[in-house]
Amino acid sequence: MTTFELHKLADLTTADWALWQDIQDRSGVYESPYFRPEFARAVAAVRGDVEIARLVQAGQTVGFFPFQRGSLNLGKPLGGKLSDYHGPLVRQGVQFDPQALLAACRLACWDFDHLVTATDSLAAATIARETSPQLDLSEGFDSYVLRRREARSDTVSRQGQKTRKLSREIGPLAFAFDAAGDDEAYRLLREWKSAQLVATGMTDVFAFPWTLELLAKLREHQGPEFSSTMSVLRCGQKVAAACLWLRSRSVLHAWFTAYNPDLERYSPGLALFIKMAKAAPDQGIRKIDLGKGAERYKSSLASGGVEVGEGSISCPSLATWMRSSWRGARDWVNRSPLKNTVRLPDKLIRPVREWFAYH
Repeated sequence: MTTFELHKLADLTTADWALWQDIQDRSGVYESPYFRPEFARAVAAVRGDVEIARLVQAGQTVGFFPFQRGSLNLGKPLGGKLSDYHGPLVRQGVQFDPQALLAACRLACWDFDHLVTATDSLAAATIARETSPQLDLSEGFDSYVLRRREARSDTVSRQGQKTRKLSREIGPLAFAFDAAGDDEAYRLLREWKSAQLVATGMTDVFAFPWTLELLAKLREHQGPEFSSTMSVLRCGQKVAAACLWLRSRSVLHAWFTAYNPDLERYSPGLALFIKMAKAAPDQGIRKIDLGKGAERYKSSLASGGVEVGEGSISCPSLATWMRSSWRGARDWVNRSPLKNTVRLPDKLIRPVREWFAYH
């Protein structure tokens, strides 16, 4: 039987963190930087709603469940919408009752959309599965390119033509795999990404003080076990593209990527990714994760991937009743003749809903 002990993240002991690391080391499931202790501590340092449940069997800790407590006890993953991987960090095969976990955490629900875990206890709560695309560089860049060519993808060769044209027409290229101190590139990355998010009707993640504080804390980490920095592609005197990433040992996760809109016709973002992939093996990187998403460049570059789940565990409460009622009404409208009539209000409500998701 699995029992649960609820704590603040700051209450974890040195032995707890050592166990956390041991679970990571023994299972390839948790290789992502989002499962690193450093990421968890950074989120807890900038938010006061981070808690953790210790999973215990026969008096022994067998896992941890970190989460954020939202209003009305609605649970969110650690890092909220900024987390590209999340889930209970447990020993392989550990089983537990999701409802008992919720009760122990005093949560009305816990929603997830990038679930990766070593237990199948949440399988019944998972309603959809997608793939987070990855570049497998374990055999080197040349082998990766060959496999993409065998898969009938000419993305690398076609982008090579664009990149050479960029160099000829705009200026010589300079690539930095690790440009941690490039404040200009970091500022431009934020500006370009914000503009892109606003233009596509999405929430500007950089509009919240806690997200900027989190990025600042993560950028302080430059160790071999965990780091956060940027790769930057310059063209002449211009920053052409930049990628802020998280690294856990030999796994690199591309977190925020943006490019100079004036150079869009040259696809500088794609050029940056290819240069990152070429340099990565020499930096000890065997895998680059692009994050879940339908962007075409991700599928064209990917040579592998990890399945992530989406769903929710919940118990009856006022909060979950209100949310279920809202979703039911929304779905009914979308299936009815009223769909076109209420489209404008939905467009007005969506930004508010997303704002609460990041708050």
